Amino acid sequence: MSEVLEVAGTIAAAAFAAAGLLAPSPRVRLVALAAALVISVALVAGQAWDGPLAGIHESAPKLIGALAVAATGLAILTAAFVRWPAALPLAALAALPFRIPVDAGRESSNLLVPLYAVIVAGIAAAFISSLRPASGEAAAVGAPKRLRVPRPLALALAAAVLLYGIQAAYSEDAAFAARNAGFFLVPFAALFVLLASVDWTPRLLGGALAVVGASALAFAGIGIAQHLTETIFWNDSFSASNDFHFYFRVNSLFWDPNIYGRYLALALVLLLACLMWTRERRSVIALTAALAVIWVGLLFAFSQSSFIALLVGVAVLGALRWSWKGSLAVSVVCALAIVGAVYAFAGVSDSASTARDAAADLTEGRTTLVKGGLDLFGDRPLEGYGSASFSDAFGAAEDIPEGRTTISHNEPVTVAAEQGLVGLAVYLALIAASLWTLLAGMRSIAPGLGGPADGIGDPARSAAGAARLARVALLAAFLALLVHTIGYAGYLTDPLTWAMLAVGGALAFPVAGRGPAPTERSSVRAGADA
Repeated sequence: MSEVLEVAGTIAAAAFAAAGLLAPSPRVRLVALAAALVISVALVAGQAWDGPLAGIHESAPKLIGALAVAATGLAILTAAFVRWPAALPLAALAALPFRIPVDAGRESSNLLVPLYAVIVAGIAAAFISSLRPASGEAAAVGAPKRLRVPRPLALALAAAVLLYGIQAAYSEDAAFAARNAGFFLVPFAALFVLLASVDWTPRLLGGALAVVGASALAFAGIGIAQHLTETIFWNDSFSASNDFHFYFRVNSLFWDPNIYGRYLALALVLLLACLMWTRERRSVIALTAALAVIWVGLLFAFSQSSFIALLVGVAVLGALRWSWKGSLAVSVVCALAIVGAVYAFAGVSDSASTARDAAADLTEGRTTLVKGGLDLFGDRPLEGYGSASFSDAFGAAEDIPEGRTTISHNEPVTVAAEQGLVGLAVYLALIAASLWTLLAGMRSIAPGLGGPADGIGDPARSAAGAARLARVALLAAFLALLVHTIGYAGYLTDPLTWAMLAVGGALAFPVAGRGPAPTERSSVRAGADA
């Protein structure tokens, strides 16, 4: 595929995705998202047509067979979502972390194939539902409605996606930008719309928490088994790197231990929020046991950015539950104690000195990438080098062979180098819109911010209580994720970001959108025009 077609396709896909985020009509929104997905598939297939897909399209029976299998699977999944609408958001949450190694373009990528299938089937099911009147459960869950999120959040997301597509026009690596749009931004925009169109009832929120908790437990169990047997899946280069460490890192079913750690850290924050407000003894025991297992799984990932993100999430929960001043003071003391312990331990232990040296090497490598990214920003401060260009631009500036560089491991630096001041403005506006959405009305429900002692209520018995607890948990988890992206990057290219903003925005809309507040009833109403 020529670069001109890649750039044109990337811009078109981004434009349709942005339209899908902003269109007031449900059917127009679905059509725009469907068009964006079709263009994305064409972009990805075009890059791989003469490479990984050559063996399929050169053989008609293989191509027909592959298409038939895919179409059959999507048809079954679509029918299931039409019949049981509540299965759509739960299936999406269950599929969020599962990546499958696939050859795409000039390199192998770890793609969210199960999630893509859920998204495509979900869009199809929503369109089918829009053609007939919905009633009962279908009217409450899964039917295509106007987005249940504040308009500023939808605008900021649309602007970020559209700008990324436009800046692919002068990117140092337009092909990579096309893949990022096709594999991440476009399908995740569709995921956002699907989840933001859901009426998140207490039952559905409970099911979502159960899905996330069960997934985290399974991943943690696999990670613990990996540590005990010293076995690594998928990633051969990561497996080899363990030979140079005095400790053994695990990645569970993830490619990267830091992404594995991110998922477990966010799951821990969500479960801990429930533990802080639960009033049932059996729930306390179950949550405590789950937290212990997941914590051990996270420990063996040895992901510094994930530990920091977890500490931030816990500190935010403490601030919301009890006192923000007390939480801040405890956080500062803990941070100083950790730093002091590291240096004290490193001074009396040979193995610890090795760990300190390894940490210094890692910090030095990250520092070099960050400094290089800032230098790139200084060279082109206004427009940057273009979407997805960091690796190529950094390699050219530092005379590093192709394939030896990576992202800056710092989201703001990556945005600054690739998209310049224009991109930074949109990035900061998106963060501001996200925080404004998730924080809206929080002072009225969080005791630590001045709200009543029982501002949340009983989540197990109150629909409003369940929604408020979910909002608190999502706010803490989102801030933890935000911190993790500063240490590891991957903001809009992580479906967790889009999922948390969709659910948190839907629950916050009555406050941020100045609509009617949730009431004590069987379902949590959070809908109005976006």
